[in-house]
Amino acid sequence: MKNIRSILVVGNYPADQQQSMIRVAQLLSRSYKQYGHRVRLVHPPVLVTRLPGLPSVARKYLAYVDKLLLFSVWLLLRARSFDLVHIADHSNAFYSFCVPPRLCIVMCHDLLAMRGAMGDASASCDASAFGLWLQRLIMAGLRRPAGVSFVSQATFDDFQRLIGCPPGQRHAVTHLPLNAPFKPDPDPFALATAEQAQLPPRPFLLMVGSALPRKNRALSLRLLELLGDSSPYQLVFAGEALTPDERAFADKHPLGDRLLSIVGPSHAFLNVLYSQAHALLFPSFSEGFGWPLIEAQASGCPVIASTTTSIPEVAGAGALYGEPQDAAAFAAHVKDLEHPGLRAQMIERGFANTRRFMAEEFAEVITHFALQP
Repeated sequence: MKNIRSILVVGNYPADQQQSMIRVAQLLSRSYKQYGHRVRLVHPPVLVTRLPGLPSVARKYLAYVDKLLLFSVWLLLRARSFDLVHIADHSNAFYSFCVPPRLCIVMCHDLLAMRGAMGDASASCDASAFGLWLQRLIMAGLRRPAGVSFVSQATFDDFQRLIGCPPGQRHAVTHLPLNAPFKPDPDPFALATAEQAQLPPRPFLLMVGSALPRKNRALSLRLLELLGDSSPYQLVFAGEALTPDERAFADKHPLGDRLLSIVGPSHAFLNVLYSQAHALLFPSFSEGFGWPLIEAQASGCPVIASTTTSIPEVAGAGALYGEPQDAAAFAAHVKDLEHPGLRAQMIERGFANTRRFMAEEFAEVITHFALQP
């Protein structure tokens, strides 16, 4: 691979709207272009699921015609015209069957769904019969490429435990960088009028991301109950809309008016939320990396996080920790951060920690890994 000139980066299916994976594919493209390579970023085409009148369940499974059939044929025909094919998300590792192994590398973000499919309840990822089959296909696909990089040591440890180290395959841990600028003093008046109207009264606690069970948003609701009526804090979920259970809490619980939902905030809005929050709550049961941890730290927001999987590896000394089932520990840390001295210390530790996650360093490491002979 010494004379690599053209690189194909394979991104995710656009209709799945996996924002973090969209950013990863773009990050890889920028990294390679920075070193002068010709890069083409492609995604499986959205064709079958454009058919009108499809119910959501049918749309979900018919998408695999686009992903597994149509795009696989395209990749079989075109892969050899590139010097390197980089699959940006291990969930698409089955595409490695369409690429000569020596030309292929994969970025592995987490093996939580695979762990769940293998019966590991601690991964907090349940799998259907189809999901079990798909994870086995992904596992087989991860054994083929010339190299697999991992966004955390925790993910690499899962890989070694579940798959081992296929002979001749290269491996490296390459922490993801901050993929956009976050600063501690963004101007809230630069937001759109509609966004300014959504800004919560301060003080508030913040959770960022999806409503997947492994994100453990339920702990933050128990935290509100523990803090009680006398607490000044509201709770903001930024990202995915409220689940039915969360909506029932908002509608019927005595503290329900403390729960606010901001769906799909813009980057600028998210930066303002981080900078104004009393703390980011990150009580996940399992993670492969955890971008909100370092986004919050870069924004001057203290972090209270769980002790599981990759989270301490990423948040480092810039977070206070508790077990993901221990709402009382999270509540105690919320109160601890009311002390100005500790709060200032944790903010500074957060700033120091984010210096480990720079885009320039990531580009150098991933390019060197990819271009090894």
